[in-house]
Amino acid sequence: MTSFLKPENALKRAEELINVGQKQDALQTLHDLITSKRYRAWQKTLERIMFKYVELCVDMRKGRFAKDGLIQYRIICQQVNVSSLEEVIKHFMHLSTEKAEQARSQAQALEEALDVDDLEADKRPEDLMLSYVSGEKGKDRSDRELVTPWFKFLWETYRTVLEILRNNSKLEALYAMTAHRAFQFCKQYKRTTEFRRLCEIIRNHLANLNKYRDQRDRPDLSAPESLQLYLDTRVEQLKIATELELWQEAFRSVEDIHGLMCMVKKTPKPSLMVVYYVKLTEIFWISSSHLYHAYAWFRLFLLQKSFNKNLSQKDLQLIASSVVLAALSVPPHDRTHGASHLELEHEKERNLRMANLIGFNLETKPESREMLSRSSLLAELASKGVMSCVTQEVKDIYHLLEHEFLPSDLALKALPLLTKISKLGGKLSTASSVPEVQLSQYVPALERLATMRLLQQVSNVYQTMKIETLSGMIPFFDFSVVEKISVDAVKQKFVSMKVDHMKNVVIFCKTSLESDGLRDHLANFAEQLNKARQMIYPLIGNHQNLELYFQL
Repeated sequence: MTSFLKPENALKRAEELINVGQKQDALQTLHDLITSKRYRAWQKTLERIMFKYVELCVDMRKGRFAKDGLIQYRIICQQVNVSSLEEVIKHFMHLSTEKAEQARSQAQALEEALDVDDLEADKRPEDLMLSYVSGEKGKDRSDRELVTPWFKFLWETYRTVLEILRNNSKLEALYAMTAHRAFQFCKQYKRTTEFRRLCEIIRNHLANLNKYRDQRDRPDLSAPESLQLYLDTRVEQLKIATELELWQEAFRSVEDIHGLMCMVKKTPKPSLMVVYYVKLTEIFWISSSHLYHAYAWFRLFLLQKSFNKNLSQKDLQLIASSVVLAALSVPPHDRTHGASHLELEHEKERNLRMANLIGFNLETKPESREMLSRSSLLAELASKGVMSCVTQEVKDIYHLLEHEFLPSDLALKALPLLTKISKLGGKLSTASSVPEVQLSQYVPALERLATMRLLQQVSNVYQTMKIETLSGMIPFFDFSVVEKISVDAVKQKFVSMKVDHMKNVVIFCKTSLESDGLRDHLANFAEQLNKARQMIYPLIGNHQNLELYFQL
């Protein structure tokens, strides 16, 4: 280890070594100077040395040297001149990105060059064998050797910088910028494995922030500026996760946002909450969680109606229509019917957890949570005036599927309405903050609902019916699909029926007068008769009313 009286002498010696092609010795010279306890006071010369140091690290792809040198430089200047550290780190990331871009531009086929699942994995044995067996390497293999090392180094650069900047109140803005750039790197090059690791790194940094509360220069999450930086980072993480279609990671990002706000007991700005609920609707739809999807749409509607004063009537109508159709798409039967006690407890816990995420409840008390169900959601839609905002086709399909009793032609009447609904939707204006609404995505679920409603109503009127007759009443599906739907409905005790293929008939098992469906149907019939009697013989007085009653 060579000792220098002045840092300038070390920089001069390094440049001399570079000129004669001894970059490794030059790097070691600067490394010895930076790590020496002799130069702990910041000076401008040290910044120039660090610039040269990171340039050598990038040229030689020495990630470990870069990390060691940057940690030492952070110790030197974080209490005196943080901006100098920021400049060095920005220069380091710029050089790494530039080298990776140069390598990419030299490769004619980027997809082949980056066709590797894990940037941290070593070469596979079969790749080494192939390189020795084939006398002449293919172009795609040479591209891989040219491009992949630089992208590995760029990924290592992001990890190094995040580790150096973590949990420091003076460096949190640069930390957020680095995280955003790392997210864009994963998005641009479809690096799903690295994105998962990046999310876990950021998650661990926040966990350590809460664990070590007596840490020096610890960020204060109660400060609005710090909280906004942390929140913006996680919202960006959520956006990239959905764009990469990493739905499990997207849901964990939602939990990260909710957990962060629970720490500080504050609700984010409405603009961020809109993004939160838009992504929740996508996540729940992909996972076929129709009930939670509908609730997320409902919360999004309330946000837009309350806080977005520039929202057009057309956009509000499309959003409201999405809310109602999403609620109708929820299966009308209770899927927990016949479940074991353990399964019921698990479902209850899951329901409460989702209620917290969707309602954005920051309190953890069980009594502060609401239970989510299809019936309560539909009741709430009516009480909040959502029905008054929807299109006429949505109003008609809602009334038809939820209130009409038309055993013979319910599905036939629903068909033209669903055809019209499938053509509604499109991109919304920028003022809405919701990029696009397509009502056609709900049509398959509504066709299943119409089929189940028809089976339910037919079972209350008929005992048997020919398969051809029932199939003709349902224009959406072949009878094989209707049979699958009926199996699920019977399993959940929504309808009681069986199919006899030998006799070519469908048998509905509710034949007793005490069955709930038939009893309700007779009660409705009695109410309608009573209304008709009152219209013919209006009540004039109790005495006259009794006389007319006995005459009847």
